[in-house]
Amino acid sequence: MTSESNSGYDVDLDLGFTVGLGMAFDDAIEWAENEGFEFVEVLLDGSYARERIADRCESMRRTLTAAGVDIVVHLPFAVDPGSPFAPVREGVVAEFTAGMDLAAAVGAEKVVFHPSSDAWDLGWTADECREFVHSGLDDLLPAAHERGLEPCLENVVSSYYDATTFPELLERYPGASMTFDTSHALLAGMPEAEMADFCREHADRIGHLHLVDTRNDSDEHLPVGMGRIDFDTVFSGLADAGWSGTATLEIGTEDYDTIALGKRRVEALIGTG
Repeated sequence: MTSESNSGYDVDLDLGFTVGLGMAFDDAIEWAENEGFEFVEVLLDGSYARERIADRCESMRRTLTAAGVDIVVHLPFAVDPGSPFAPVREGVVAEFTAGMDLAAAVGAEKVVFHPSSDAWDLGWTADECREFVHSGLDDLLPAAHERGLEPCLENVVSSYYDATTFPELLERYPGASMTFDTSHALLAGMPEAEMADFCREHADRIGHLHLVDTRNDSDEHLPVGMGRIDFDTVFSGLADAGWSGTATLEIGTEDYDTIALGKRRVEALIGTG
């Protein structure tokens, strides 16, 4: 388990947390305000699926504005914009685009989604899978920009564009930003020293962070410091690059005390605790 640090890395980040599917929105925003979080991240799935909250956009935005809390919107990850089947892919692109409309309506400036393909590896080549992903992104990235949103593509684990290959995507799409997920990077075979190097080299393209810890070879969504990731090393790369941006504690819990623990540990790393 990684211990808390007093390194005080000079990293200018706005800190948020993922609103759990069972959390009441107004309660979560009130708690975020009281705890000093700058924003929350909402996944458009489950109880927060787009169709379920479409009629609440105005009230959600009022709640956020009154509390002085911003929002980042994460599009669903259970569907892939790189499906090998054109009607499915087009349907996902349509759903994601509608999700971007909702994101703009609630006042988001950033939208997160996975550049992934669920294509069967025995039926499709790696090159074909990449082209499926590109086909989706060719529509989605302009859609985000048209709505005044920064598209923050997230490094994944099970599809081609993990952290080790992500520079290819950044080169192909100069208008895209990245969501750098620490747990996904580790599980894709990128140790912390390489994460730090990645952050140094690509800091200007990283618009958002998912700060996630894990103890083993699964994506456990633990608070920083409760797993085996050496965040001291990761943050050194961000600090060396003078990075600033938003960072979500993407913790798999609805327990506020646990989320607060993650916040304290991050603040210890950047010297604001």
